Order: sequence, then structure tokens, then C-alpha cells
Amino acid sequence: MKGRRRIILLFIVLMITVWSASAQDSLRRKRVAVVLSGGGARGMAHIGVLKVIERAGIPIDIITGTSMGSIIGGLYAIGYDAHRLDSMVKMQDWGFLLSDKADVRNRSLDDRRKQNTYFLLRTFHWGNKKSAVESGGLITGKNLSALFDRLTVGYHDSIDFNRLPIPFACVATNIIDNTEYDFHSGVLAQAMRSSMAIPAVFSPVRKGNMILVDGGLRNNYPADLAREMGADIIIGVTVQSLPKSSDDLKTSAGIVSQIIEVNCKNKYEENLAITDVAIRVNPQGYSAANFGSTAIDTLINRGEAEAMKHWDELMALKKIIGIGDDFTPARPVLHPKVLRKEEQTIDSRLVKTTENTQELGLGVRFDTEEMVALQINGAYRPRNSKMDFEATLRLGKRIMARIDGSFNPFGMNRTRLSYIYRHNDINQYNRGKREFNVAYNQHSLDFNALDFNVRNFNVAIGARWDFYDFREVLIGVHSNVGIDRLNNEHYFTYYADVNYNSENKWIFASRGAKFSAGFAYYSDKFTTYQNHSGFTMIKAMWRISLPLNSHLTFQPMAYGRLLFGADIPYSQRNMIGGIWFNHYVDHQMPFVGTGQIERTDNMFIALQLQLQQRIMDNNYILLGAVGAQRADKIREILRHGPLIGTQISYFYNSMFGPLGASLGYSTTSHKPYFYINLGFEF
Repeated sequence: MKGRRRIILLFIVLMITVWSASAQDSLRRKRVAVVLSGGGARGMAHIGVLKVIERAGIPIDIITGTSMGSIIGGLYAIGYDAHRLDSMVKMQDWGFLLSDKADVRNRSLDDRRKQNTYFLLRTFHWGNKKSAVESGGLITGKNLSALFDRLTVGYHDSIDFNRLPIPFACVATNIIDNTEYDFHSGVLAQAMRSSMAIPAVFSPVRKGNMILVDGGLRNNYPADLAREMGADIIIGVTVQSLPKSSDDLKTSAGIVSQIIEVNCKNKYEENLAITDVAIRVNPQGYSAANFGSTAIDTLINRGEAEAMKHWDELMALKKIIGIGDDFTPARPVLHPKVLRKEEQTIDSRLVKTTENTQELGLGVRFDTEEMVALQINGAYRPRNSKMDFEATLRLGKRIMARIDGSFNPFGMNRTRLSYIYRHNDINQYNRGKREFNVAYNQHSLDFNALDFNVRNFNVAIGARWDFYDFREVLIGVHSNVGIDRLNNEHYFTYYADVNYNSENKWIFASRGAKFSAGFAYYSDKFTTYQNHSGFTMIKAMWRISLPLNSHLTFQPMAYGRLLFGADIPYSQRNMIGGIWFNHYVDHQMPFVGTGQIERTDNMFIALQLQLQQRIMDNNYILLGAVGAQRADKIREILRHGPLIGTQISYFYNSMFGPLGASLGYSTTSHKPYFYINLGFEF
């Protein structure tokens, strides 16, 4: 406690010293303001410009900004220098920050799976506390707000921004009457959040009777605001695109971008006219939404390079300001709470909420086999309750409806009861030729007695009842499958599953490992199957991601499924095909180079080797090969030659999931296979 008091006392003394020196210095010279324009990701260029201003030894007495300029400016005003800002923006996961996804790094595998199934996830709370940020946008911006709260520790109270280490102001737009609202006081994090609230994208911020959105709509470059605050000299930074001609506007994206640019021109020319040194960074090739690591690095470098072109102007400006060439201004000191390590992380552990919570998820995908599919998920958690309720609906060629009720008494362990309905219409192939088509309904009642979760690890033990209602079987003319109909059947299954996943990403992992194993015993009369012992299943999968360099990853994976027993029914036999586990049916395994479901023997083991090359930020090329052995008896598994499959794929990792295509060939089908996938897998 004494140590903390000493740190705070030292901070106060330093602040008084810096403020006194700054105050005395500013009495002898002209006051300098830095103005930072809006521009989304393009605003990262401001950091590069600030580096040069610091290098030139020019004091900053006032800072104003709009949108991204308000974020960079607000943080700079409380002591984040340019190099600290550079490191901070580069270490962020901007895809996560610009979404409403939960931070699931310390949460269950189910939660992580959900984050990578639904491109849109919204959480609603009902309680006594009314939030300033409500509905009204595709994204509420809760993750950005959490980041701002973390970075502005020590400035969470409503304060006068003129009393910050560097006086600061930012601009928002009140859409009630389309007027400019200038933040000179308030909660700093809320002011920054208001200034960057892009209409319809981010939810607006409500302040009294005002609804505040992005300030760029009224004043995207607030040099006039700096002048009103007493600036004698203005150094301005803009990141607007070069003027476009009609020949440049040939795409919908280009037209939308031009509409935004035109609407952000209000007061722009007038404010440029009162700027002493205008540093115009050319953002060509990058949009306001380019938050990839390569884009951020390039934009910061462009800002620094453009500012260096004005070096002579900046040095000449020092004489006008009234300081010598060797002058070094005092820099603000960060609040000690910001420097404390424990304040730098956000606790994302599961905690019991004091509000009723509802979560809604929406997933949409397209592929060349099932065309369009839609999945909707809703979860409800009553206030102060240990119960969770969840419902899921999938529409498309395959239909699924699921209802879950969970009891969570101890935090890491829960008990769950689920009902699942599936309607499948499946073509089954053998050596590339369709054997038959089967349409059926499946009803499942699953009692998960033990569902133990701790970060990357999950253990599930339970029992399940399944009923298969086979509606229609169409046999191919040249099929030798040996069946003309399938009888309805039911099973009682007792299972135990173990799952582990330490991969750094759910999709396109570059390091970490993934492991799963399961055992199941099947019966139709609780303990026996067709008047003899039931049959058993053992399955396992292990994959490790080994980074060969910063862009290339080697991923070996071994997997298999073994069935033991007599009279194993069609519905539980091994199936292979596609690039995912359990995509078409519960017991299907992937096999690159093969698209359709291919039946295989009771014993199946495989080894897959894959190279994953990342290009720039979100583009991936995957080259994979798999070899497999199969047999109906374990002692015969090496008797036949291996099945071989190869595949090359390209994917773009978007907010909607992987977008791309695969081309492959395998000895199971003996023909090329082409597959397009747009969206998360479900």
C-alpha cells in the first residue's frame, strides 16, 4: 500500500514539474497545436508524423482530432508517445477489436467454436444499469470500449480535457440536429468512442438528449477547434484520398468511398487554410477498413516519410515558435496505473452476471455441394442463475434443430441435456461413383453428465439415445452396395470424449496443438445389440502447427476411427470426404482431394501433411497430402496399398469466415475435385 502511495506521489510531483516547465515555457513562446484528421485505418499514419515532430523537438501544447485522429490524439494527450503508440497498435488483434466477439482465450472450447461459426454475434443485457452505448449499429463496439478503458486508466472520471497533460479536444456529430459537438470535457474513453462511431457500423453514443456518431460528418479536420483553444501555430495531418475523376469510380466500393469522402469535406478547405504546416499523407491502396498488420506498418511508414519531406519547414517553424534548434520539449508522463502490469490486461474469465443475458448468433455459408446454408443460435442466461438455455436452427440441404439446457454449479463443470433433430439428404459414393442416395430424419436425446472445461481442455462423459427414421433410399443402377432398403433403428450410446486445443487461432493456426479422442459403446437394448454384445468405437486425432518462419507453417495430422463388433449398421459406419470432421454426418472424417462422402472399412487410419503459407495479412495458400490405410479387421490394416489424396487451396480469412476454393485429386474417387467455400463451417 505504501509503495503504491509513493508511486502516485511521485507521479504527482512529476506532473507538477512537467506542467510548471511547460507553462513557463509556453509563456515565452507561441503555442503549438497538432490536428489529426479522421480516416479509419488510414489514421495510423498520424503515428509516423508524430515520430517526426518529436524528432524535430517541436513542443505540442494542444492536440485535436476526429475519429481515428481523436483516438491517436487522446492517447497522446495523456502521455503515450509515438513509439509507444506504434507498438500498441501493432500488437492489437484488430479483427477482434472491430467486432463484438467475446475474448475467449480463457474460455471453453465450445465458446471458441461458437466465435468461429457465427460471423455476427450480439449480446444483450437486461439489468438496472443503462449503458451509454446501445443499439443502432451492426457492432456495439464493446471491445473497442474495453480497450479505451484499459488504455485510459487514471482518467475514467468526468474531467476537463484542458487539464490533461496536453490539452485535448475531439469532435462528434449529433445526428438529432446534424450539428457538431466538441468534447472539451467528460469521460475521455467515451469521447474517443463517440468521435469514431461510424453510422450504422458502430452503435452511436447517447449523451443526454444527443445521439453522437463519427465527427467526420461535420468536421473531419478540426483545425478551427485548435485555434479556438489558443493555438498560435497549427501542424495538421490529413489522410484523405486524392481527388477522383469519373474514370476512377467504376466499382460500388469506389462509389461508396467517394460518398464518404465528399461528406467529410465540411469545413475541410477552411481549416486547411489556417494550417501553418499541412502534412498530407497519401493513403493510396488502403481503405479506411485496412487494419491488417502490413497495412498498419505501411501507413505508419508513409506518415513518417511524408513528415520528413516537411523537415525544413518544421525546423524553420521552431524560430517562429520562439525556440532554438536544440530545444527539447518536456514530454507528458503516463499515469502510474497504466504502467502497472496488472492494469494492462482485461479479465476475460467467465463470471456470474447480475443481469439477464441473451446472445444471438447468425452464420451464413455457401459451397458448391450444398449451396446456401443459414444457421441461427440463441442463448439465454437468467440473472443470478446457474442455468443456461440455448437453441440452434440450421436451414439448407441439411436441416438441424437443437435445444440445450445446462446446469453449471461449479464454474468449470456443467451438466447438459440436449435434444437434436436432423434431416439429411446424402449421396454416398464408392470410388467416385454414386452408390445411392438416402434421406432420413434423426432424433437424438443427449445427456452429458460430466462436461468439464478448463481453458484449452474439455472432458465429456454421457449417454445418448438416437433414432434413425429412413424415409427414402435410391440405389444407383451400377451399385453393388447390397441393400435395397434401410430399416428404422435406434441406439443407446455410452461415450467419453477428450478434447484439447492450444492453437493460437481456430482457423489458419500458426502454432499450437490440437488433440481429441473418444470411446463409445453402442447398443439397442441398453447393454446388448441384436441379442449379442454391442459394438464399440475408438477415435483419435492429433495435429500440431509448427512455424517454419513468420509466414510458413507445417501441420502434420494423424487421425483414425476404429469399429469393433458384429452387425455394425450403415448409420455408424466410417465415412470419409471433404476437409472437415463431422461436417456431413457425425462419423465422417476428412480426406483431402475427395469431395463427396465415400464409404470405407471399419478400421481407418490416416496421416495428413500440410503446408500453410500466409501472404500479407489474410491470404492463405494450403498444400496438403494424405495417406490412409483401411480394413475390416485391425490385423489386416496394412494388407492393402494406401489411399492417397492431394489438394491445393486458396483462402481469404474474412470476418464472414474463410472465402476460397480447393482443387484436389485422390485415389478414392480417381477424378479431380473442385470445391468453393464461402463462410464459416457448420
